[in-house]
Amino acid sequence: MNVLVKLLCSALLLVISLAPLAEPLDQIQTSRDWSVEASSARGAGIPIMVIFTAKSCGYCTQLRDQVLQPLLRQGALKNRVLIREFDIDSGGKITDFDGERIRSRIFVKRYDIYATPTVVLVDHLGRALTDPIVGFNGPEAYTEFLDHAISSAVMSLAALSPRHAANLTGN
Repeated sequence: MNVLVKLLCSALLLVISLAPLAEPLDQIQTSRDWSVEASSARGAGIPIMVIFTAKSCGYCTQLRDQVLQPLLRQGALKNRVLIREFDIDSGGKITDFDGERIRSRIFVKRYDIYATPTVVLVDHLGRALTDPIVGFNGPEAYTEFLDHAISSAVMSLAALSPRHAANLTGN
């Protein structure tokens, strides 16, 4: 019996040590492997929100603090969109939606990013589903504009993938 208890305790400690730490509800992850994000979004039948930011961008911080993190804490974006941040100043190569390695500046140029923050809603192939949202104009107006853009992206994605239409629209 004593050996069994020790084995169970050891197994429990192993499981706990291997379990990922829970992330805060308002955590916005960054990504450099868009094929992983594409797979997750495709599996969930939701669009991907790419938030293009820069380290020195005060408006990016305001967008994150005043709009995105509160929406995440409230659960308002759950099961509607996969949110990932991309720092336009980061160099090197990234993995594109199709699994190919490309330079990060090519990724930024693809979406004509000329200012930060810019939010682009894309499908699992990286195709834009709506017009980009450029800049930040305060939390109330931005929240409303973002909600409309997400709804439009969901509907556009549903039109591209009819089998997910019922899941995306909540019917």
